[in-house]
Amino acid sequence: MTKTRIAGIDYSLTSPAICVWKSTDDGLFNFDGCDVYYLETPQRWRSTVATTHGVVNLKPEIYPEWKTEQERHDLLSDWALTCLQGCEVFIEGYAFATSGTSHVRSIAENTGLLKHKLYKRKVPTRPVPPTVIKKYATGKGNANKELMYEAFTSELLTPSDLQTRLTPKSKKIRSPVSDIVDAYFIAKWGWEQFL
Repeated sequence: MTKTRIAGIDYSLTSPAICVWKSTDDGLFNFDGCDVYYLETPQRWRSTVATTHGVVNLKPEIYPEWKTEQERHDLLSDWALTCLQGCEVFIEGYAFATSGTSHVRSIAENTGLLKHKLYKRKVPTRPVPPTVIKKYATGKGNANKELMYEAFTSELLTPSDLQTRLTPKSKKIRSPVSDIVDAYFIAKWGWEQFL
């Protein structure tokens, strides 16, 4: 029997996160059945990750150095592809409320390149609107980061102190915590749709 792997992607320019669920003997979705990949800046890597966060299935890597936007998009999509081998992929769709034309264009180009590379490799990929994931996780399609984090910490086997482990100096939910949370719920939503 082939093992199923389902990936949820919260893809961005600054803090992409990918949650990969590997089928388990009982077939149930939980945090312990996932590997969560994300990128950290070299500065945060030295200050936080190097001192160990203690969550074995978190797989941080250092954000790649880049010289042009095109190189940045290429490096990010290559990193994502290494995490997505053998997966059914669910990716967060575009948030149309984002402001700033050049920023929106760069996000679209970045995501478009990843989708193109997945298409060329014949990887099944399904976009999921952010409002669908928020409603799925919290019951509110306009849930903020705090509400999403609250839903995450109430899940079975999720670390209830992820914020303090990864962003100990911050009182607000921010990257990479919010990205990990989103990727987790995208993967879980995808798991329910796929199975």
